[in-house]
Amino acid sequence: MEFNPQEITLIYNFNKQGDREAIAYAKQMAQNVNEVDIAKNPLTERQMAMLLDKLGVGVEEIIDKKSDVYREKYSDKDMEEPDWLGVLKHEPNMMKTPIGILGEKSIICDLPSHILSLDEGQGYDQNMIT
Repeated sequence: MEFNPQEITLIYNFNKQGDREAIAYAKQMAQNVNEVDIAKNPLTERQMAMLLDKLGVGVEEIIDKKSDVYREKYSDKDMEEPDWLGVLKHEPNMMKTPIGILGEKSIICDLPSHILSLDEGQGYDQNMIT
């Protein structure tokens, strides 16, 4: 997965209302939004590892421990990172989303509007409009 510094990459799950709202916020910031819907196309283990590196976090940080899937199947499991990456590939609803990336900044959004913090006065909206 490559990240273009001139566009927002938004990793989201279309099945989640808040994630769809984050798309609207991202499009307010930039004309170019690379939308990655993990409900349709789950990330590979390699892509998730690259994402973790970009975020600077471990796999535990992107697991949605409030999700039904996690609580029903995995809450009592103790697994290593490669195992969790495999689980997230097959259970994309268990991944925290949306995740936004712009240039060197990245964020796991607790609220859809948090995607706006990627800009924080950088003026990317003006630079990215073609």
